[in-house]
Amino acid sequence: MLTRTKESQVDKARNTMRDLIKYAQEVARDERLRADMRAALDHGSTASHRFKNDVQAGGIYAKLAADTKLRKNLRAMLDDLDDAAHRVRPKRTHRVRSALLVLGGAVAAAIAFPRVRDIFGTSTGEPEPLT
Repeated sequence: MLTRTKESQVDKARNTMRDLIKYAQEVARDERLRADMRAALDHGSTASHRFKNDVQAGGIYAKLAADTKLRKNLRAMLDDLDDAAHRVRPKRTHRVRSALLVLGGAVAAAIAFPRVRDIFGTSTGEPEPLT
């Protein structure tokens, strides 16, 4: 039975830390992500101040329903956070699709052009002459 050794756990932790550092460096270099986060913090701060003022004034539910600026700031904050989340998520790669397209193109070229078929040594369907 295979068991984990202390060394493999250390290696796993080391690899996780490398990935974390790489991720943090990417986030630190991403200007759009920082702008989205900054905007979300600004909108959240504005909404928080408006909300605190409404709580102190009393009748929070009616104020919340009637205060369009507060709702607009909350909506903007959520949109900014959503944009930032999309920037942080890893991008989808299409390696398999690209490989299939290249393979399909190679097969199409081999079928379409007789010289290519000769290079690959494929038969054209004609019987070879007997000598």
